[in-house]
Amino acid sequence: MDETPEQLFRRTMGAFATGVTVVSAAGAGGRMAGITVNSLTSVSLKPRLLLWCLGYESARYDFFAAAETWGVTVLGADDEAAARRFARAETEAIELGEAATFAGAPVLQMGVAHVACRTHDRHAAGDHLIIIGEVLDLRVKPGAVLTFLRGLYGEAADPREKSGS
Repeated sequence: MDETPEQLFRRTMGAFATGVTVVSAAGAGGRMAGITVNSLTSVSLKPRLLLWCLGYESARYDFFAAAETWGVTVLGADDEAAARRFARAETEAIELGEAATFAGAPVLQMGVAHVACRTHDRHAAGDHLIIIGEVLDLRVKPGAVLTFLRGLYGEAADPREKSGS
């Protein structure tokens, strides 16, 4: 069976290992939701900016496209269940006690790093919205991270935790 150019592109980009994050935001009435994202990219150090991409066809498009403040949780190696959960719109809700407010943005209690952001800009690009965030605050702790490669989850050890380092 021949692949379409889109299928080949997806498979090719799948050969590029990424980390796995959950972007979280609060909406009307205090409702919090999360979405699994592996398109997180740093943009600038001065000012500190990062971006992520949101598909126009996402069932959560309106909620996340409108968010002015949002958090990013970099998932640890043991957080695959959360990655799978927040990849589905049916299980996007963040329950009380699963998140904390960090610099005005909700972040999950789990993970190896957290970033609080305010939307700096939005750009249309193909079938996605690029959301650029101004970093308000960040924190990081040691530990192995969750990865995504060729459509599967894996992990990368923290190189600073190697014996003899």
